[in-house]
Amino acid sequence: MATQQPTSIPQPIHVMASTVLAVVMRVAGPVITEVRSHALGTPERQVIARIGDALVYLTDSKAAAHVRQRWDAAQYLVVQRLPERVSQTWLAPTPGTYPVGVTVQFTGEVTVSTQPMRVDRLVWQVCDQQSWRAIGDAWFAAQRYLDE
Repeated sequence: MATQQPTSIPQPIHVMASTVLAVVMRVAGPVITEVRSHALGTPERQVIARIGDALVYLTDSKAAAHVRQRWDAAQYLVVQRLPERVSQTWLAPTPGTYPVGVTVQFTGEVTVSTQPMRVDRLVWQVCDQQSWRAIGDAWFAAQRYLDE
């Protein structure tokens, strides 16, 4: 007795139905940052920077330098317009919700603009000078690791 092979049903082709155009993060006070390097001195070198709720993967020292230079260039505006520190009580998530984490890998050209501070698809609404300095220090560390 011959067994019957099941007929295959064509599966629909999945088309990308969404894309992230930008992620906005509002920061105030001591932003948690951490910068780690991997495989320095090899073609696979990589720096991972945690800046608040964002994980940023960098492999190109030019991209890291560009971001840091633009961040530093806006320092004068920050000192003139932002208070040293603001309250963080309004940053807490709404009860029943959870903060969203973002992971981004910067490759090739990275666009940076000010007002608001935008690095590629990440937009930071920086509310005080303390958070500005913490994020700037993370960009500086990332560049320093990639330049080694």
